[in-house]
Amino acid sequence: MFVTNSKTLSSNVGIAETEQILSLIGKIPGSRLLDLENTLDAIRTAKRVNLEISSDTKGIVIVGGYDVIPAAQMNVISDELRRQIEQEREESEDETESDDFIVWSDDIYGDTDNDLLPELPVSRIPDGKSAELILNALQSLEFTTESKFGIRNLKRPFAIDVFDRVPFKNKNQFEISEKYSPKQILKNQATGAVYFMLHGYHNDATRFAGEREISGTFEAFDIYNVPKSCPSTVVFAGCCYGALIALPKADRKEPDISIRSRTPEQSIALAFLLAGANAFVGCTGAHYSPKTQNDNFLGKPMHLSFWNNINSGLPPALALFNAKKEYASKMPHGLTRSLMKAIEIKTLHQFTCLGLGW
Repeated sequence: MFVTNSKTLSSNVGIAETEQILSLIGKIPGSRLLDLENTLDAIRTAKRVNLEISSDTKGIVIVGGYDVIPAAQMNVISDELRRQIEQEREESEDETESDDFIVWSDDIYGDTDNDLLPELPVSRIPDGKSAELILNALQSLEFTTESKFGIRNLKRPFAIDVFDRVPFKNKNQFEISEKYSPKQILKNQATGAVYFMLHGYHNDATRFAGEREISGTFEAFDIYNVPKSCPSTVVFAGCCYGALIALPKADRKEPDISIRSRTPEQSIALAFLLAGANAFVGCTGAHYSPKTQNDNFLGKPMHLSFWNNINSGLPPALALFNAKKEYASKMPHGLTRSLMKAIEIKTLHQFTCLGLGW
């Protein structure tokens, strides 16, 4: 089921262009279009979507950015857990969480029993103020395993285990950020199965970085490295804010602050979708991961499960959906501190699938 607000979408990409988009959706086999109005409130909009879900609905595809169909501004932890974190912090001077455990999430549109977890896969094709982006995403090809490409942070060796699970036919080396920079990335190299385990930034979505051995960051991937055409590509990014398609980030959004959507020139994720990628899976907030290869908690189990599901032949939207179910069933992955448990809850809710995903 495709969900949009054509009136608002028209103001972003044009009236004729929106008609073309709606016509294309109508030609997709098995598709159903839900065109809503007055979609300012995510909870009310999700309730209207849920009323239209039937037994043969395989998933929800949102068409448009947060100003077209709003994401939920989600406080992912309970008041009790927040108090426990504060108490631990007072006792041990523990670190803080970058987003105050508030993230943007689309899972509400697949949540049919109000348990804050989706019963159906949800993906979103952001408009990025570009009708071409939406049209390319709607016509994206299914994922194939012709090649794989990946870059990891020097200080995140756990990602080696993940990259080994990424399917491929043409084997590529897993690059390391301090030894590999945007200048070394070949044209059209980032295609097929693409995996990033790098740093991202909420205020700059055009670059990902790693760390140096001694100190400081090292730029690893730039928006100009995104291929001009990458059909069948699926990207998974373990990068902070890698799938944040608008500003402000969720913990800074107040009622009097307007959503400012990013464009393909301002976002690696949107640039991949414009180039025809089937999906870009990533986080809307800060991402947390283990620092040793053998540890399997925080972000790593989600990474592993997603690529395992892709390996089994599932499309990205369903692969992420299944990965979330598996992740939730095993939380807190042996962790005991309240802060770490809360970060895993955040990890569960903030991963999102951008693009068609099917």
